[in-house]
Amino acid sequence: MKRAHRSVVVLCLLLTGAALAGALDDFDSVVDFSVTLKALAGTDEAAARAYGLKSRYLLLDGTVTAIQFLEPEEEGFQAQVELVAGEWIGLEEVRSYRCYVLFQGRRFFRLLPRRAPRNPDASVIVPNDRILVVARAPRLVQEQGAEPVWLLEAVHARPLR
Repeated sequence: MKRAHRSVVVLCLLLTGAALAGALDDFDSVVDFSVTLKALAGTDEAAARAYGLKSRYLLLDGTVTAIQFLEPEEEGFQAQVELVAGEWIGLEEVRSYRCYVLFQGRRFFRLLPRRAPRNPDASVIVPNDRILVVARAPRLVQEQGAEPVWLLEAVHARPLR
């Protein structure tokens, strides 16, 4: 009887593990954790399409260097955030990588205050904050006299304080 009970428990654990592995595969087909701002900056439209970036959510971190309020009112709120990450090359050179993240909708209105509070709490994002953002639908936009830069649509974001 004990042996049969153990067999049932082991079988249940194996089936649960297999089901979880399937769920993780499904999750990985929707979210891409491997993409960084550096990798994104070195990717063109064709490579992004081939790799599946256009149909997956990206999890990125970086520093907010600028916030441009396109529509500052709560109804129809839109703000574009410049997100930057960098790395040291040797001891004397720093390379930076950037993208823009578009925040649309009233759910982001309180997250990105028009006037930065003197002592911002963990519920808002202000310039110079390091943030974590889930974004989708990347596309390249051309800036005047500059290299193309990726524009992403924010799904969720939070400061890393």
